[in-house]
Amino acid sequence: MRRNFDEHWFSNDHFFEWLHLVRGTKAIIASVNSVLKSGPLAPMFTLGGRKSRAREVRSTDNQPFMENLRQLLTESVKDPNELRCYQEALDDLAKSFAAVFDTQSIETADVFIWLYQISDEYLNLLRNRTPEALVIFGYFTVITKELEWAWWLQGFSVHLMRAIYNHLDQEHRYWLQWPIQQLGWVF
Repeated sequence: MRRNFDEHWFSNDHFFEWLHLVRGTKAIIASVNSVLKSGPLAPMFTLGGRKSRAREVRSTDNQPFMENLRQLLTESVKDPNELRCYQEALDDLAKSFAAVFDTQSIETADVFIWLYQISDEYLNLLRNRTPEALVIFGYFTVITKELEWAWWLQGFSVHLMRAIYNHLDQEHRYWLQWPIQQLGWVF
């Protein structure tokens, strides 16, 4: 069963409301951290901590697609603070790629941890639909595809890619060749 995503979801800011909800979990968890880690959910947080530490030490060396994107960003982004923000988002996304593709059993947390950890600065650039921020998010869709075994995420990666693609100019659409190929999306 494929979900029928509303085509206006991204353009009408519902996407950003969704991101805000995902990010809101960070504040909730931080406010009750000690209670969660000592209560009935403690095993889940212990496992999450182990997975997080394993994610941090995975090698991101064999990811030429990330190096290609990093090079495009370096050549086109003139503001050093904006470039730093994009590079940090890419560094963290590379860890997610390594965690997802080096693991046999993928969980939603393995994918969505990136949304939890990216900076507010990057989210603001994404909210402003800065082409480079959108392209980075386009790369994220490749790992969301790995969760499409869940009925509620079927078609989600292509839906996100289509929305991103529609907000980009021709040059930045070209930057999305690799993730589009990985998704098998035909537009």
